Parts: sequence; C-alpha cells; structure tokens
Amino acid sequence: MAAFALEREPAGFAQINVTPLVDVMLVLLVIFMITAPLLTHKLALDFSHCSVNCPTVADPVKLSIKQTGELYWNGVALNHAELAGNLAVLAQQDDPPMLTLHPEARTKYERITEVLVMAKNAKLRRISVDSAER
Repeated sequence: MAAFALEREPAGFAQINVTPLVDVMLVLLVIFMITAPLLTHKLALDFSHCSVNCPTVADPVKLSIKQTGELYWNGVALNHAELAGNLAVLAQQDDPPMLTLHPEARTKYERITEVLVMAKNAKLRRISVDSAER
C-alpha cells in the first residue's frame, strides 16, 4: 500500500516565475518609447472663417546666422549693434512675434550662443531654433 501513498511536498515557499512578466514589460516599454514621439504633433487651426474678435498672430522674425558670423534679419544683413537695437525694439512690442533662429550648417555654437544671450538680455521670451540649414 505504500506504493500508492500520496507523498506530500515539503513545506516551502510557492514561487512565481517573473521572467515572462519582465519580458512583457520590456516589450511594452520599447513600444511606448517608439510610439510616444509620433503622438506629439502641432495642431493647425484655421481661422479663415473668423470675422469678429479673431486672434492675430504676427509672422515670426527670421534671424539667419551664417558660418562666417554674418547675420540676416528677415533676409536683410545687419551687424551685432543693429541686432541689439532690433531685439530691443522687438521686445518692447505689446505682443512680440516669435524670434526664429536659422543657423547655417556647421555654424559655430559660440555664434549661436551669442545671439541667444542677446535675445535673453533683450527680455524676449518666444525664441525658437530651427535645425541647421543646408
């Protein structure tokens, strides 16, 4: 009869295999990391049908920075002194337009930083830097 006796398992801890859980979590993390940047995008609003109390947005000011250090304010060449004056005038407006920097490819970071410091000293808040023009 001993051959048919039920053997009891020794008393111990019940363990859960967490390896599949970790694998699933890593796959979900990778999927989230890939899809999250795709979900952020700009929202285009069309106010062409608006007739009363429509918000107006000023065109951004384009400031191009060449490799040689030349500066162009909406396509017009200027020097650092004129740039400081233009930035001061821009900052004094009630609702100043965005200042968009367009550095040329391989422009020294030092030149871009100088312009950003000048814009900050002029108390401009809306500044964007576009990728280097090619």
